[in-house]
Amino acid sequence: MKLKAWSETERKKLEQLQKQLTDLHSARDADICRETVYYESGGVRLGIDVYRPNADKYPGVRPGILFFFGGGFRVGTRLSFRDQAEACARQGYVAFSAEYRISLRYDVNAGDSMRDGAAAWMFLRENAGKWHLDPGRIVLSGGSAGGMVAAMCGPISGKDPAGLALFNPVILDDEDPKSQVSRLVSKEIGGVEVFNTKSVQPGIPVLVMHGEEDQVVPISSIRRYAEYANAHSGNVKLVAYPRARHSFYFSNLNRAFFYLTMGELLQFLEKISG
Repeated sequence: MKLKAWSETERKKLEQLQKQLTDLHSARDADICRETVYYESGGVRLGIDVYRPNADKYPGVRPGILFFFGGGFRVGTRLSFRDQAEACARQGYVAFSAEYRISLRYDVNAGDSMRDGAAAWMFLRENAGKWHLDPGRIVLSGGSAGGMVAAMCGPISGKDPAGLALFNPVILDDEDPKSQVSRLVSKEIGGVEVFNTKSVQPGIPVLVMHGEEDQVVPISSIRRYAEYANAHSGNVKLVAYPRARHSFYFSNLNRAFFYLTMGELLQFLEKISG
């Protein structure tokens, strides 16, 4: 069968479409801006790395996300979430990764670490204009102990975030007699109940990404939390990853899990930020 010859009009339309496709798929992510700012908590100056999207590509006031690293409240660095923060910034979010006091460097306990997290959260809200950041569209995030820090920012400060995105978060579970978490964290901080399997954050969307083979925080504890919260006006989405252990989401450990969790995170952010 002989193919019909393209008319000149059709050919021009196809050439225009081809150019659009070429431009789209050859375009690189816009450069992001990086800087470090400092807040104070407990008499200590602590750093927050800021990853800002390209203002030409993403103008105006932007949504944001604040990450807290893990490490059992003993060790860790705010560089842990650098890859995630950069990926978020390239998608138009103002991303932050905050330092908080840890017992390796300071004479502190887990409660002090959580108070630092709340102080960092309030610092971002109070200075949002500096980064063209919308304080009403900031998601708090963190991994392991940093997940608990993120979850406690709202209760400690009295200012709720737009959402929580937690990577294998530390959580108190009274039904787990072998819990490692109970040896690190008390049940209350200054009269505020610590994040546990019966915590409910009404009106706050929560994304939890957890490994089914987590050896530090059993997924059974996270399932108890999600089931209880959703039965009591909560809005928790649990994504479980087969064969994944604790801290499975870092790109230098498993790039596949990094991309899978980043896909979930970016969809969650897009849903919240509108």
